[in-house]
Amino acid sequence: MQKKMNPAMAAMAVTTFLLAACGGGSDGSNGAKPNDAPAATDSATTPAPVSTDPLDAACLAAPAAGQKITATLNFGPVSEVATFDATAIGTTVFDGGSYDTLEVKLVKGLFNGHGTNARLYIDPASAIFPIGATDYGDLDQGPYGKYTKYRRFTFKDNVSRQTGTPNLVGMKPNETRSFTMSEANAGALATEPQPALKPIDRVVNVAVQYIGREDVTAKGVTYKGACKLALHYDRKDPGTLFPLPVLEGTAWLAPGAGIVKLSGAPLVGVATVTAETTGIVAAN
Repeated sequence: MQKKMNPAMAAMAVTTFLLAACGGGSDGSNGAKPNDAPAATDSATTPAPVSTDPLDAACLAAPAAGQKITATLNFGPVSEVATFDATAIGTTVFDGGSYDTLEVKLVKGLFNGHGTNARLYIDPASAIFPIGATDYGDLDQGPYGKYTKYRRFTFKDNVSRQTGTPNLVGMKPNETRSFTMSEANAGALATEPQPALKPIDRVVNVAVQYIGREDVTAKGVTYKGACKLALHYDRKDPGTLFPLPVLEGTAWLAPGAGIVKLSGAPLVGVATVTAETTGIVAAN
């Protein structure tokens, strides 16, 4: 049976680590700003990256309003199955709060899911994983019309027990931080307002290991000193009759350009997925 995924999960595969504190960026002391040129070069005079450098805010850049990242997804041996744009559109309202928002749209390719458009909501205080998502259904649900699903994610640090979106800044090579993720969701017709979200029975353990720095090439561009992360996603649904797979993957985040490459299957309900992105560029 062919596995399916929705646009929010596809988007999370390529935007999980788009840090967007009020649109992203740094004050200049921690590396390139999102609207600076990405840290890509073919120059032989560029100093070699220091593999022991900690993970800093420059690697966690996200698009500011008017910027985007374009990602091409491959599933197993099939290349360029789908291409998505994740565009920063400023602040929008979700579940009673205002958050920086990435609008995700399918640009081209085949898509076997509920819809092709979604919004991801980023907590401006500490945005690593999206705290919420809205999936916009493209197909009519019988005689009732199009259907929209709303999802909120809550994270708790497994060591400090503090609740909030994870913060990876300052991680040292081979350091691991782990979190428990819970979800509340609800659905409604597209013509109706967002309903109250209800918690669901699900336990998800998320672990992120910072491997260190290395050069990486994505879409023909070489990025120097990208931050390399190992990702682990273990989902358990109480009462399920079948064991759920433990999903693992690797992501490369380039200073000033955000996530540029991913391999494995983090946060996506498919057996194998790889992705390469353009890094942060101006939206047309």
